[in-house]
Amino acid sequence: MDETERKILRALAAMAAQYLNRNLQDSELDSSSMSAGERTLLVLAEYDLVALKGGHRIRGNWTEAGRRFLAET
Repeated sequence: MDETERKILRALAAMAAQYLNRNLQDSELDSSSMSAGERTLLVLAEYDLVALKGGHRIRGNWTEAGRRFLAET
């Protein structure tokens, strides 16, 4: 990923960590059926930062790469 992608992904990852975390002890992210949250999780999944889960709305968990990426931010 280039530096521009890295900057955008940092912002998306920080937003997801702050607003889409289901619970502070858990790595589960939940879009809460908000289109911005859904799109965020889909983009983060494209970069293997989030592993998507099935269900009636878009949810996922941070991958190891995603946790390392968050730690860099």
